[in-house]
Amino acid sequence: MTYVAVLANIAGNLPALTAALSRIEELIAEGYEVEKYYILGNIVGLFPYPKEVVEIIQDLAKKENVKIIRGKYDQLIAMSDPHATDMGYIDKLELPNHVKKALKFTWEKLGHEGREYLRDLPIYLVDKIGGNEIFGVYGSPINPFDGEVLAEQPTSYYEAIMRPVREYEMLIVASPMYPMDAMTRYGRVLCPGSIGFPPGKEHKATFALVDVDTLKPRFIEVEYDKKIIEERIRAEGLPEEIIKILYHGGRP
Repeated sequence: MTYVAVLANIAGNLPALTAALSRIEELIAEGYEVEKYYILGNIVGLFPYPKEVVEIIQDLAKKENVKIIRGKYDQLIAMSDPHATDMGYIDKLELPNHVKKALKFTWEKLGHEGREYLRDLPIYLVDKIGGNEIFGVYGSPINPFDGEVLAEQPTSYYEAIMRPVREYEMLIVASPMYPMDAMTRYGRVLCPGSIGFPPGKEHKATFALVDVDTLKPRFIEVEYDKKIIEERIRAEGLPEEIIKILYHGGRP
């Protein structure tokens, strides 16, 4: 059978990303055919490996068919002046202090080339899975970055979310963060879960494999080492709040 691997919310978490990609390689070795990858934003975020994560995704895109869009944190980095020599604009954003500190760290670690890479990423994903037209966005169809789709809602809720893009057979969003598969009269609404940003306690790196013929997803969870991320957060002098999110979850 043939699948599309769908990943989202990496958030600069290198150990989680490498664990997920390693699991995909294992599945391919077991006979799964993965014809392409979708990465639905928040490539970077709170966690302390932004440059390494971008490099891995760039390397993956050299070898595989990979389509990538910007997420909320990616946009906050991309919105800076391309000619800026510092990240002072972040202080003016209405965000918690620990998020501002993490974004400043990310801005600096990415360097000019890394920031340009994020600026060049599209906002929307329009593609085909098999013969089915699909639409992807980080937040929601009408608000790509700050919009939020909730998990575990009635069908009528997802029909309203999908109505603006009802010409597509599937809408893929990243903002719920939890794995979600909702059928509506317009089509399917899918969230693959979160690779690196824990939405709650006991988080595992979570992604989806979407069957090319049926559009039915299979959700995969993979363990990753949080202790080494905690140590890196402390070594880089990032706020304690980020460690709390790592172990107890939070929202972007």
